[in-house]
Amino acid sequence: MSTSVLGVAAWTAAGDLNELLERLHTGEHAISDAPPYSSDGLSNPRCGRIHGLDRDRPVLALLRKVVVDALADASIDTLPEGTGLIVATSSGDICGPWAAWHRASLNTSSEALASEPSPRQGPTHALAAELGITGPTTTLSIACASGTAALSIAEGWLHDGVPMVIVAGVDALSDFVHAGFSGLGALSASLPRPFSTERDGLVIGEGAAALVLSKQPGSICLSATGHGTDATHITAPDRGGRGAASALRSALERAALEPADIDMVSVHGTGTRFNDGMEAQALKAIFPPHQLAVHGVKHIIGHTMGAAGVIEAAVCVAALRGQQHLPGPQSITPVAEDGASALAEVHREGAHPPRTALSMSSAFGGVNATALFSREPGPGPTARPTEELTRLTVSLPAGPWSTAELWPDAPDRFRRLDRFTKAGWLALQRLSNVIDLPPDTAIVLASRTNCRGADVRFHQGLVTSGPARASRRAFIYTVPHAPLAEASIALGIRGPTLAFADGPERAGEEAERLVRLGHAPLAVAVTLEAPNDTDAVDVHLVAWHLLSR
Repeated sequence: MSTSVLGVAAWTAAGDLNELLERLHTGEHAISDAPPYSSDGLSNPRCGRIHGLDRDRPVLALLRKVVVDALADASIDTLPEGTGLIVATSSGDICGPWAAWHRASLNTSSEALASEPSPRQGPTHALAAELGITGPTTTLSIACASGTAALSIAEGWLHDGVPMVIVAGVDALSDFVHAGFSGLGALSASLPRPFSTERDGLVIGEGAAALVLSKQPGSICLSATGHGTDATHITAPDRGGRGAASALRSALERAALEPADIDMVSVHGTGTRFNDGMEAQALKAIFPPHQLAVHGVKHIIGHTMGAAGVIEAAVCVAALRGQQHLPGPQSITPVAEDGASALAEVHREGAHPPRTALSMSSAFGGVNATALFSREPGPGPTARPTEELTRLTVSLPAGPWSTAELWPDAPDRFRRLDRFTKAGWLALQRLSNVIDLPPDTAIVLASRTNCRGADVRFHQGLVTSGPARASRRAFIYTVPHAPLAEASIALGIRGPTLAFADGPERAGEEAERLVRLGHAPLAVAVTLEAPNDTDAVDVHLVAWHLLSR
């Protein structure tokens, strides 16, 4: 049985979900020239800002509003016993409590260090306590694909008996993220123009959305989800869109649908030249010309990072509920030299009310995720038998590491990485010497400390030197799945990639579930804690595989 969407809500710079839909139809953007922090040193201060948001704890404020609104939309007053909560975020409380703590700790005694907030999982735990959540609770953080991938986790939980799952995506504006994208040269010099011949980058935004999911009958279904990894580059996508196409193909197969059955696609549509070209090629690889209507939202509200996938899913659900197509970007123009012409080839206005919609997301590390929504129930996932294949622990010493001793023939790139990323990559490399890791292997990481070292280094540079001189290299590794990204590139692994700000049991459960529900023939669960740059580190790996294909 497929998963039903009982309730939906969103809050962005354009307002609530209805106001966002109205702006999509009028084409009026909600981009502001005034971020809620100093813009000195930023290449472009423009952002999709929500005015009046509590800036002390903006993420919790966003989460609370959209979840309450989604439950109201579902007419749910009391949560069923065992309800689960998944929060998808890129940076979580870094923009509020964690950044404030770190700024204070740079100028005060070491006592401040004892009160360090949880940067990514803190809002999840606070909201779960407020709602009285009694089922599973977790935080998924794989950068800008987090929201869409979280829907896949929820699909698995519901299959395994969780009665209801709330999926929320959230990220608030912060100088941390703004400075990072400015340093990468990814910001537009003006406004985001996805798929335009004149596109020159993205504009960051903030927002949140929530979906209430259940096995109860509903008018809109989450029919299937799909994953794919580029295994190409830590920040740039595969030019041919292979990972995105794989995620699209996987969702279609799991929903037992053909490309001709899809009426509309919500593209990631950041407005960067490489992302738009990649997505265009992926769509061209899956869909014949003139078959589906294409739309996006980032030209209206900016790129909301980890929240983007859930916001875009909410828009798809609303469009299917209202049986109305959404207008595509007004500036679609053939650009033969970089592949954006492929989008112009497939785009058309819908000929009939939409019955199905796909939403696409991509992220640093080559992560791609897709969610497929429909007005008709889908077959739902089918469980298959699994078994544990092997276990491995890699112990790394305290103090400075000698790459020559850890990995004598390591590639030059490994030598330049931070401790957290090195530990995960090295462990997966050693595992590949023990068992064969096929290209469609899934990798799942759970870590409560995750990329803390990179967070601290980048933010300290931001505070002491300003946005213009903050470390671009450090920012790249402020993504919790960085070890998996580097390992997947080195080992050629293109299966699902997930990273949780959670305890070790989460990695094992989700890795086994990915195999059992058919997302991958083999999955590796990785647990890794590296709170400081000099601590000893133990990396635990457990591999699960199908008993039979």
